[in-house]
Amino acid sequence: MISFKNIWTIAKKELRAYFDGPTAYVVLAVFLFLWEFLFFRDAFLVGDASLRNLFGVLPWLCIVLVPAITMATISQEKNEGTLEFLLTHPLRDLELILGKFVGATAFLGVALAFALPIAASLARFGHLDWGVVVGQVLGGLLMGMTLIALGILVSSLFKSPVTALLISAVAAFFLIVAGSDLVTGALPLALAPIFEQLSVYTHFDSMSRGVIDLRDLWYFISATAVFLMLALLQLYRRRYGNRKSVYGRFRTGIILLVAIVILADIVGARIPGRLDLTQDRHFTLSTATRQTLDKLPDVVRVNVYITGKLPSQFQSVIRDIKDLLRDYQTYGGGNVVVTYKDPTGKTDVATEAQQNGVAPIQFNVVGQEEYQRQNGYLGLYISYAGSHVAIPVIQDTSDLEYQLTSDIKKLTDKEKKKVVFLSGHGEAVTSTSSKVLAGELGKEFDVSDLDLTQANATIPADTAAVVLGGPTQKFDDKSLGALKEYLYNGGSALFLIDNLQASPQTQQATPNANSFADFLKDYGVQVEPSLAYDLHSSETVQISDGNNVTLMPYPFWLDAVAGPDGAQLLGGGRGPTFPWTSPITLDDATLKQKGFAAAKLLVTTNYGGSSADSNVGINKQFNTSDLGVQLLAVSLTANAKASNGQRTRLLVIGNSRFLGDNFLNNSPTNAAFASQIVGLLAQEDSIAALRLRRAQDIKMRFDNNTQISLVKYGNLALAILLPLLYGAFRLWRRRRQKKQTYSSAKV
Repeated sequence: MISFKNIWTIAKKELRAYFDGPTAYVVLAVFLFLWEFLFFRDAFLVGDASLRNLFGVLPWLCIVLVPAITMATISQEKNEGTLEFLLTHPLRDLELILGKFVGATAFLGVALAFALPIAASLARFGHLDWGVVVGQVLGGLLMGMTLIALGILVSSLFKSPVTALLISAVAAFFLIVAGSDLVTGALPLALAPIFEQLSVYTHFDSMSRGVIDLRDLWYFISATAVFLMLALLQLYRRRYGNRKSVYGRFRTGIILLVAIVILADIVGARIPGRLDLTQDRHFTLSTATRQTLDKLPDVVRVNVYITGKLPSQFQSVIRDIKDLLRDYQTYGGGNVVVTYKDPTGKTDVATEAQQNGVAPIQFNVVGQEEYQRQNGYLGLYISYAGSHVAIPVIQDTSDLEYQLTSDIKKLTDKEKKKVVFLSGHGEAVTSTSSKVLAGELGKEFDVSDLDLTQANATIPADTAAVVLGGPTQKFDDKSLGALKEYLYNGGSALFLIDNLQASPQTQQATPNANSFADFLKDYGVQVEPSLAYDLHSSETVQISDGNNVTLMPYPFWLDAVAGPDGAQLLGGGRGPTFPWTSPITLDDATLKQKGFAAAKLLVTTNYGGSSADSNVGINKQFNTSDLGVQLLAVSLTANAKASNGQRTRLLVIGNSRFLGDNFLNNSPTNAAFASQIVGLLAQEDSIAALRLRRAQDIKMRFDNNTQISLVKYGNLALAILLPLLYGAFRLWRRRRQKKQTYSSAKV
């Protein structure tokens, strides 16, 4: 039986060997300084509350750190002649290997633990997904365990620790880059997937997203077990080398175990299963998707065209595509049929792909010491009842569930709810003028324009929601009467009110006398004749003087955040960007009198304000003394039902420009938000929430530059000073203990 006490004894011996000398503290401090310096160098340029870049460089630093930890584990014991001394004690060879492995892993765990203070400091100033952090730390630890096992194997082969260090670094480098284009580009087609599966970086990168995949987990466990068993075989060879029959039995047994583990790893790589640790379960099918699949009236067919050999950066994309489509098949209950086709060398399949809208694209690959261009396919085709739609290219899967579900709904929903854009009053946003918005809404709704100024024009009773997007002309009595009648009968409406119209050319804002804001006063909603700004949550714009380009925050282009009642609307993701929007105030007495309940959906941060002057220039000096939360979007719901059983719903935003085509092309989150709020008004579970919940890179918000410096230099100081101070204290205490003498007790 294996003695865990012996394993722990060896592990403690290893840890004492690390921490009883100055080398370990210097190595740890240098590693942590480089690790955190490379992260903080540009962490605040983008400002996302994420450790993605911190763990992105970890594998490359481990090429140096892990060999430094493991180089002396076995080789130094051999060199000093203490290995035989250890093995003559009641200690099994396996216990020695496992003890050294546990000790080295504990040392690495201490190094990785310094990521937690960084995570805590970023979480203080932004929305940090701790599920992703857990996946990153766990992935880093498992990757490190695999490299440690490799280092112990190399150390068991040599007497010189320096030789073990160099060979371990080379072996670790190969294990990391095995799946890159640098290696696979020069391999035959049949071998490329094997090397991609062999790469430790591929599995670490997958787990760093916050997903614990059974295949990644089994890879790390099996690779670690193989390296440790091969190291154990070296000890058996040293112990039983002169007894060939005994050593032969051990060798045969270990080789069989290694073969079994490798075979199990090959089989396990085909077995799906994952635990989604992300806060909003990004890699789990949403409720809206499951409901869509559950209601499928007939079979939806998905043909996936994937070239057999694509650059390594697409391998994780391919795996995510297959995992996602497997989930679609599971929840589709037989109504989703997925077929995979490789057009490589098959003219008929390539022709079929192009006829179905999936055209070949060019990839840059590395091969024969030069960059080469390679044609390939990575797209899919969805068909249902004679209708079809294609996704020509899939470059990442962050938005794939939204695309698939919206396309399936578009093909299978025969009776969509009606959404009407009102026109005839100089509206800035209609389905005709805002084609991007109309295209997004058209995936879920039947979208059309309605000119209320036309004779006998009325809003159809079966309209789920109307949109009034930035009117600039006065409503006549007939048009106003038609809208009031629709709302009186339980209708729903989205009002986009432009009280001030800003011009980027003149950098001036002019009043809009016909903004329709007066109509909303009767419901207790006042769209103020001013512009909101946010000093801590705004977009960065480029300013050019002809020679140089400067990036500057522009507080009038503010990034809205969820209000007290808006968290579910945004699905935990980031809010839309509003350019030149007006703040909103509520009249509680009028709301109560009219019988409406208000919900505050979107607001600014605590550093918001409002400006009533006409200057909207980039160099405007904003008031910083009277800041607070500004209300940006509000919804009203009637307490009583109309005669048809519906409740009147209104949603008011002091801006229409955020839904213009020129703005939506650069901000897909805005289009998804528009679909979500229209779905809210139409009482339809909109799939736009899928896109919103994917927008998780929430920016950090600092009060001043001092806080940025504290986060950056505080963590760097902690990483350097803590190991060195603890090392100095421990070495000082050891010297004191060595000076102590024992005296005989007095009788």
